[in-house]
Amino acid sequence: MSKKNKAKFKKQIKAQILEEIAKTETAAAKPAAKPTAPSLVAPKSQVGTTSASSAATIQNLAQIKYDLKKTAVVVAGLALAIVALVLLDQKYGILLKFGNILFQVFNIN
Repeated sequence: MSKKNKAKFKKQIKAQILEEIAKTETAAAKPAAKPTAPSLVAPKSQVGTTSASSAATIQNLAQIKYDLKKTAVVVAGLALAIVALVLLDQKYGILLKFGNILFQVFNIN
């Protein structure tokens, strides 16, 4: 797919998402008029689409929360490892020794 087609595809996807959001907002913003007995039962097509879209949204939110927690754990682990290396280097000077060994192994002069 060329860059031109990718840009068009992204625009189409964005337009579809915006249309879906607009539809859900208008459906939620409609004031509830006096409901009558026949209007209380919604057609199956409307119930299926709204429940499917809300289920998909909830699933996306759960996935995003999981990814954020995972990212936070990784960042905290890396920060902890860097702090540990700095403290060990201050006490024993291991980073300089390790660097010298790497220079000798790879013949970097």
